[in-house]
Amino acid sequence: MIKGGHNGQRKSKLTKTKKDAQAEICRENGRTRSRSRTGRREPRLQTGVYRSGSTLQMETKISSRRDSKSKGDQARSEAKRRSSNGRDENGTRSNFPGSSGDIHRIASHEKKESLGLEGPLYGRHLTLEQRTSLVAFIDEIRKNESLAAICRALEIHCRAYYRWKSGVQKSRHGGGGGLNKITPKEEKKVVALAKKKPDWHCRRIAYHLECKAKVFIGKTKVAEIMKEHGLNHPFEQKIPVQQKLPEDMLLFEPWRKNLLWGMDWTWVNVEGKFMFLLVLIDWYSRRIISWGLYKKITQFEVVTVVTEAVVIEQIDKLKDGELKPTVVADHGSANAAKYTKSNIEIQGLKLWLSGIGRPTGNARTERVIGTLKREEINLQEQYANEAEAKKSIGQTILDYNSNRPNQGNGGFAPNLVHHAGRAVLTKNRLAARQRTQEMRRKHWKQEQAPSTDLLT
Repeated sequence: MIKGGHNGQRKSKLTKTKKDAQAEICRENGRTRSRSRTGRREPRLQTGVYRSGSTLQMETKISSRRDSKSKGDQARSEAKRRSSNGRDENGTRSNFPGSSGDIHRIASHEKKESLGLEGPLYGRHLTLEQRTSLVAFIDEIRKNESLAAICRALEIHCRAYYRWKSGVQKSRHGGGGGLNKITPKEEKKVVALAKKKPDWHCRRIAYHLECKAKVFIGKTKVAEIMKEHGLNHPFEQKIPVQQKLPEDMLLFEPWRKNLLWGMDWTWVNVEGKFMFLLVLIDWYSRRIISWGLYKKITQFEVVTVVTEAVVIEQIDKLKDGELKPTVVADHGSANAAKYTKSNIEIQGLKLWLSGIGRPTGNARTERVIGTLKREEINLQEQYANEAEAKKSIGQTILDYNSNRPNQGNGGFAPNLVHHAGRAVLTKNRLAARQRTQEMRRKHWKQEQAPSTDLLT
């Protein structure tokens, strides 16, 4: 294929310039051509030339419609431009709906500042004067703006406005109209117990008062009271450890006692020598069922503790076919011994060994042992003799089972959950707290009622 020379290129340029000149002349004369659907070029005649009267009338109507449409589009675009920045061409704020949101937002901010409020007002307890002022402010602006937009600017809920608007507003604001707050007598009991037991935290104080049926109050409120009286403890937040769920972990939760038992041991310093504390707990109630202090841990000590737990819980008296406990232990030599497994199976129990190097497989037992070490074993430099060690550790285990609130049990002691069940205790707690709430309401209503001496 032979390419065209420079003369061919020059010729094409000349033809293009001629075409452009002709098109410009046609545009000036109003006779620009356009292609039709068939591909032919049809002349576009000049307006009012070579046309009949009916055609001119039709073009006039069409042009008027186009002009009106273009004017409407221009108006909408101008309004949209104004609403985008809230200012017109002169740079001043206009009163169009687009800019009213900014005006109301500024007015809302100024109103909150005048009332001494700052930030979102969702769920906050406001005084009667503040609520009345906000209702009047909303009613005034609501004539030109929607309620949702005003509440969004004030950072409050619309239902709060309706609640403030309906009926007589209460001078107190909060749960139960402010009549559910604790009484001074309850506060004195909390302070007295916090001073008597300075090592107790808010959770244990709240649970102890609840178990003694003295005060039914949450641990958060106890923490607030302790902070007001300077009795709170410093809070140290630890870095959370990300744990990966092992594949060989038990993937079900015990729904009653004597379904899962956990067994583990730790060392104790007695007369400068090592002894081992072996414990067996129930995973449902966290109760220490049996324990022993031994100079060494072998298959015989393990079987002894398991057999003692079977006798205490009367597992041997269960009927055939009933569920019996599964003993969870780690891969220690005493647990993995054939003698241990055979003796546990003879009593109708099952032995489940957690993964090697995975203490989370027996996490609940490890947690109980950690509590015993922190509250008893680590506090003693060493025990004088074996009898003293057994006595001191036995008292701590008795207190743990009977009195100490357990967070895993919802604050109830392990013995309560083991014998009564967690569902019954939770139901009784709810009923007791409702009775306390009614008592507080009666107390504060009596305080607000006018005295008869003044009336007489």
